[in-house]
Amino acid sequence: DERKSPKEFHFDKVFSATASQSQIYERMIRPIIDQCLDGYNGCIFVYGQTASGKTYTMQGPSASTGFEESVSTSDNRGIILRVADQIIECIRKSKASTTYSVTASYLEIYQEQLKDLLCPADQQDSKSATGKELYVEGLTERQLSTPLDYLKMIELGIKHRTVAETNMNKVSSRSHSVLTLIIEHADNVNQIGVKKRSKIHLIDLAGSERVDSTGATGTRLKEGASINQSLSSLGNVINALSTHAKHVPYRDSKLTYLLSDSLGGNSLTAMIACISPCAASYDETVGTLRFAERAKKVTNQVRVNVD
Repeated sequence: DERKSPKEFHFDKVFSATASQSQIYERMIRPIIDQCLDGYNGCIFVYGQTASGKTYTMQGPSASTGFEESVSTSDNRGIILRVADQIIECIRKSKASTTYSVTASYLEIYQEQLKDLLCPADQQDSKSATGKELYVEGLTERQLSTPLDYLKMIELGIKHRTVAETNMNKVSSRSHSVLTLIIEHADNVNQIGVKKRSKIHLIDLAGSERVDSTGATGTRLKEGASINQSLSSLGNVINALSTHAKHVPYRDSKLTYLLSDSLGGNSLTAMIACISPCAASYDETVGTLRFAERAKKVTNQVRVNVD
């Protein structure tokens, strides 16, 4: 039986089921955001089967217990809020001669359609990703200055996200969400006229699903098929990059197109693979571990972005 044979996987970091949100952030995420605050691009994304803890890792407990509790219960704060804290703290401690500007956009990819999470549904036009810079036309951009600006923006995005109940997950994300922060800063004394610009993507991927596990029918079934298809496209991109293939199929899905600079491009990218401890999830767990091990082989070419 293939299941009985031991399997070994190699990763940069491994966390136990009892690891805190803080431990994961301090070891994995903070060093990347530190560099993003100095002009490098960054991307953090969570990957794994449905109900394995991806949204909790990225957002904290807000999806199931209310956003206010996520904010007030600091130990359980997710990556998004911790990144906001780190940026605010860096700006607060910066020299008077340094100026910062932070802008945010928040979108979801639902059945290959781009939806602006910071705009009411009845005011939305169709969104499209264009050009090499992956500019999404018509996307709301919010200027962020205070902690309250961050909280309001994040809460609005989470509220508009598409979720539904399945047999596997009471609050299942039915889309991929992409929160993008643009940070511009300039030293007005030592480097006059030089502006550094960094882009941070914080991505919560919808979970891969098996129909026999989720009990999906109708709309849920269609959503699950779309999720699996875009994750398959992501897998194809990872495979192409890890084997140094001549062609990388970035344009096979909206997700991989938006991620093209983060995978094999100019970005400090970290992937958090979430797995379930359930024996019934054995196949999905092995699949996630294999995917993460392949992703580890992808190399990026990072540089400071100076205007």
